[in-house]
Amino acid sequence: MINPIKSTAVSVFIFMLCLSACKSSAPLDENSQHGAISVVEQANNSGSVNNVGANSEGTTLQVDGSSSTGPNLSGSAVSGYAQQSGVFNLLPREIIGWDERGWSIYEPSADSRLIYVSSTDGNDDSGEYYAPQDIIDIRNPANIKPFKTIQAAIDRTRKGYPDWILLRRGDEWHVEARTELKGGRSIDERSVFTSYGVSPIRPVLSRSDGREMIRIWSDRNYIIVAGISFYATGRDPESPFFMGWGNLGDVDGILIYGPGGTRMGSVLIEDNQFNFLSKGISIDGEADHVDIVIRRNIIRNSFSENGHAQGMGASSASVLLEENIFDHNGWLVQQTFKDGRDQKLGQATMFNHNTYFRRSKNTIFRDNIFLRSSSIHNKWTANPTIKGVDDIVSENLVMENNLYVEGEIGISAGGNDDFNTGHRWANIKIMDNVMLAIGRGRPTNRNLAWYIDAIDWDGGEICGNYLLKNDDQNVQNINGIKLNGHSRNVRISNNLIYDLMMSSPSNNNGGLRMNEDPKSNIRVSGNNFQLTGSLMRPIITENVESSTFENNIYNSEAESDQWFRVNGDNLSFTEWQSVANDNSSSTDKSNFSEPERDFKTYLASIGLNPTIDDFVDSASDQPERTWNEQFSAKKINDYIRQGYGYTSCD
Repeated sequence: MINPIKSTAVSVFIFMLCLSACKSSAPLDENSQHGAISVVEQANNSGSVNNVGANSEGTTLQVDGSSSTGPNLSGSAVSGYAQQSGVFNLLPREIIGWDERGWSIYEPSADSRLIYVSSTDGNDDSGEYYAPQDIIDIRNPANIKPFKTIQAAIDRTRKGYPDWILLRRGDEWHVEARTELKGGRSIDERSVFTSYGVSPIRPVLSRSDGREMIRIWSDRNYIIVAGISFYATGRDPESPFFMGWGNLGDVDGILIYGPGGTRMGSVLIEDNQFNFLSKGISIDGEADHVDIVIRRNIIRNSFSENGHAQGMGASSASVLLEENIFDHNGWLVQQTFKDGRDQKLGQATMFNHNTYFRRSKNTIFRDNIFLRSSSIHNKWTANPTIKGVDDIVSENLVMENNLYVEGEIGISAGGNDDFNTGHRWANIKIMDNVMLAIGRGRPTNRNLAWYIDAIDWDGGEICGNYLLKNDDQNVQNINGIKLNGHSRNVRISNNLIYDLMMSSPSNNNGGLRMNEDPKSNIRVSGNNFQLTGSLMRPIITENVESSTFENNIYNSEAESDQWFRVNGDNLSFTEWQSVANDNSSSTDKSNFSEPERDFKTYLASIGLNPTIDDFVDSASDQPERTWNEQFSAKKINDYIRQGYGYTSCD
């Protein structure tokens, strides 16, 4: 086997791996990082951001989170697991990707056990496991004796070995309580939970007697879960197995859990589907969860009638979330009451989101599609560790080239516990995303459409984003970008804010809104505020003296003396220029080539009915390890950008 390449968390690790089953059975160094890449390199490789690890003084933050007084997530060993936070092991990959279609490459080792399971043809009494050399085609074996139950297969796996459990495609299982996967040997020799057979239908875990279908506990690392359908039939109102309202306990698809004082990770979750759960994927506990890679999954229809529900929830985790589709998570039906709190019948609430990440560090959201969230698409929290004192709890977060449609808030990196004493976030990057029709549908029945909400940032960038087309006349609490709290060293640049429709020039809602809390070194440059047909003010700020405004374009249908509001006073553009020293900006109406482009017109252009349901159903119908770029954020975002001309981070 090729010797591991060792380096620090800010290095890129690329190597070529023997693709045949020629691996040694000797344990590898736990620090081996084949095909790994760090948060810093991921951001720098985008061509959009430099100095992603720079703090307010311009020095380099450690991606291990050592600058923070929050949860550990450090590079030092905790409970014997030494993988560094912020480094993601993408498994064997060539310089241009993974395999030719972008899927992770993984092969069994010489001493792996291949354990096949079939609910239709299997027998726990006569089932056998096999060595890789005994099977000609691992994914489509002949003349095997499969087990019948998943638990019987798990009983034959060994902790610390790269054993494989393969479920027959087209089969279905009722998952018993405490279905726990065992960890593998190393980053490159992981245990695998996947599928086999010729059917295009993924194996289905349909119900569960437990709180989750699959558990991964604290001392179980180096695991792959790929090509499985997690479908809670008893929670689907359209299913013949529906248990009835009032009888629906919460069920997660996959739970990754580690207690405080431990570190765990090197988990890959790829090409799975999650439907009608309370959380598709949950990372919980106070452990340092590192090197969690979640790619190309579809997570939809998460809801609860007993508590909070998310498409994915995570605590104290360093995660690469890439090319997934999240849709309609946190709710089944629109909220009945205006306070947005009633959970009955799976109603949308303000507490439920597509993703909810707490105390996160060294995390990347890249090329995902987020649709129709209950409330927020990406909810981030940074609750201080000491009551009454704000401190940096979340840092080194990158959200890049994602697509957001509907819901009521796009990205929120703020909110929750804030003692108004300082910063809670450091080094946050929101760049080159596309957001469409935030607020449409009003899931929680609130009059709300906030695109990007940032609070208490110590260093960060909001750049190259397209914030487009709020089109629900009932929604008037609208903001393009909000920068509140104790914020400093933040760059807001090259964003397009277009057609956020307001019927009056509110004093609290604007293309860019900054409140009176202490701020310093805020730079607003190269943005295009095109509020055609809207009475929204381009800028509302109580912190003009802490900010630099330059080379922006402003346009609004509001009265000319009300375009800007500074410290409670309405100003014309000429007055604004004097107060803000903004002499390089202009007031022009931009003529875009195809501003009618949106998600619906894209769907029509590829031959689909112009509905989100049809899009997600079509994406879900793709066979395992099929990747259709027409269903990708890259393809859709590029289509949108072509209609407006291109803008991006410098």
